[in-house]
Amino acid sequence: MQFKSARPYQNKRPMKKSFRPVALVLLPLLGWALFGLGLTVTGPATIPAAITAAHAADDSQAVRLTVRGSGLPVPRFVTLKSDDVNMRAGPGTEYPILWHYRKSGLPLRVEAEFGVWRKIVDHDGTTGWMHHSVVSLKRMALVTTSSARLYAEADDSAALVAVAERNALLELQFCPTQWCRVAAGDIRGWVSRTSLWGLVEDEILN
Repeated sequence: MQFKSARPYQNKRPMKKSFRPVALVLLPLLGWALFGLGLTVTGPATIPAAITAAHAADDSQAVRLTVRGSGLPVPRFVTLKSDDVNMRAGPGTEYPILWHYRKSGLPLRVEAEFGVWRKIVDHDGTTGWMHHSVVSLKRMALVTTSSARLYAEADDSAALVAVAERNALLELQFCPTQWCRVAAGDIRGWVSRTSLWGLVEDEILN
């Protein structure tokens, strides 16, 4: 099932990124598994030159750039509100659509603001602009290691609750230390933040 596609510029064939469900696998002794919590990305290894050129001016600016923005910290993480979101080449509807996102809850990093527009970077480094109305302050994280173990306590010697596959989506509840309390459906557990993408470096989430 396809969740994300791209329309870089006129007269160019759209690129595509496909997402497939992955699992948060419970231990065999619990007797069941919860599926469909994550995604796996396939597609071009690099952004085409046309898109890179479109971002050249933006990339020369400081990461913390804010022009008549929200006043919220930059950088910060947000999540997609819906399964139908466009990423554009610049901060306005007059700019071409680069990507069409179809995965609500996907964590994104805000690197700059311009009025009601947010300069966004996703987990694979794709950069573009989104309107503020399509993102939420709800916190989610993506598993970036081959798997992530969820423990009953913030200690790798604690009881193992579940194992999440690479690219599984987990709800961030709080991250007071190097461990984060996460949730996926009815499952709760602690996971090392080194396995997650969705937090600013050294961020404390209470």
